[in-house]
Amino acid sequence: MKKQISLVLCLCLLLTAFAGCSNNSNDTNKETTQNNNTADTETSSTADTTPEETEPSKYEANIPAGTKYDGSTFTVVTYPNDGGIWGDVDWSATEYTGETLNDAVYARTSQVEDLLGVDIVTVYSTGASDQSLLANSVKSQDNAYQLYTLNVGSTFSSAQNGNVQELNNFSAKGTLDLTAPWWDQNILKDMSVENMNFALTGDIGTMYKKSIGAMMFNKVILNQNQLESPYELMNSGKWTIDKMVEMGKTVSNDLDGDGEMTQADQYGLICFCDMMPLAMIGCDIQFFSKDADDVPQNTFYSEKSVSVLEKIGTLMYDTNLTYSWSKNGVGEDPAFKMFQTDKSLFYYGELHAVATMREMESEFGIMPMPKYDENQDGYHHCVNPNVCATYVIPSTNVEYEKTGYIMDALGAASKNELTPAYFNTTLQGKVSRDEESQQSLEVIVDTIRYDIGYLGGLGFSSFLYTMADSGNTDLASAYAKQEKAINKQTERMISKFADLKATLEAAG
Repeated sequence: MKKQISLVLCLCLLLTAFAGCSNNSNDTNKETTQNNNTADTETSSTADTTPEETEPSKYEANIPAGTKYDGSTFTVVTYPNDGGIWGDVDWSATEYTGETLNDAVYARTSQVEDLLGVDIVTVYSTGASDQSLLANSVKSQDNAYQLYTLNVGSTFSSAQNGNVQELNNFSAKGTLDLTAPWWDQNILKDMSVENMNFALTGDIGTMYKKSIGAMMFNKVILNQNQLESPYELMNSGKWTIDKMVEMGKTVSNDLDGDGEMTQADQYGLICFCDMMPLAMIGCDIQFFSKDADDVPQNTFYSEKSVSVLEKIGTLMYDTNLTYSWSKNGVGEDPAFKMFQTDKSLFYYGELHAVATMREMESEFGIMPMPKYDENQDGYHHCVNPNVCATYVIPSTNVEYEKTGYIMDALGAASKNELTPAYFNTTLQGKVSRDEESQQSLEVIVDTIRYDIGYLGGLGFSSFLYTMADSGNTDLASAYAKQEKAINKQTERMISKFADLKATLEAAG
């Protein structure tokens, strides 16, 4: 078991955490507030008039006092610890190093170990889609792993293969509280099939947040051109595709005067081809919706989806306005460098890009994906299906009570430690650390739409990426070529989940 956390270190971590770490909860049973003792005073009048100081709110899992598991092991399989963009950062901390996120991970894990008397062990897979350890463990029935990290796309096949627990059933048999504020309720609502859930995420990890598609803007270019504040546009509901086009055209400039737009010039936007499907989701296109029985239905193609793609095309396809590094066949590093050297007002990318950008000389901000128009009710975002880290419980794990308590304890401790550290780390450097920046990031994280059609590997992404890089606006023709294959894969998926539902019901 890891060394017990000292009181001093705990207080330091709490005092440096964001005060907003416990927003969005109305569940007073899971949240406690402790008051600091006010200093003794010489007169009663001073004591009566001095307001009592309080520490930040603290989340706690609903676990009976004295619950202990006598040093038993709880093994978590996670992404490789290779130091890369998608290397693990949520489980690999083994000591305090002074690095914000590392120390939050270590504190979180150590707190849960001490609370429940468990030893949390980390095992590394070979990659985000590596299901081999899971499949082999289930086949041998060795219960080697209690919690397993997979990219969201791979959870579909693992569920259909019977290798993971159905979470509602697991919760009903034990103690896992799926309604707790540390679990992302959007993934439970969006990715259920026939009211079955297999994948979970939330405050317990930061890796899924890194994969959310969002916008960044260069404050130097913005101020030089006396443009509207993107934050004010966001708050007023006027942050739209049309507004991005308008602002981007204002700054686009052939800087070297050679008559061609190249990496040496200034653009309104730098993007990658996967902006197309994520921008469509941002414009409230639902690739799949669900019927009254919670069965996914293909609702992608419509008059609105045609209109949305055409509108996005006015932004992405204009080579005088936008530089697409996928279309130009260059890597992400040159695209990063262009934004870092004030060559674009906007940059589309996943939130992991913020870590690269925050050392640039110019200040920048983080923004939601733009809306279709001002009438759209709210912003929408999506994750990268290939790297978004979600958690599944191996089907061999039948320790319903113990696993539920440990997972909820990890979730609560992560909401206290890990989530504030992620916001802190993401917003430091050249990102302005004011309320607007934090609010924008919270909007992005809170409005993820886990669209099964896009995330389920059913064929949407490939043809939309191709359309984006070729500048094609004929959605009707492009979709017609893929529709039969998409519907066939969808029918197969629904049939497998129906069989799984029958098996679960038969087993009781």
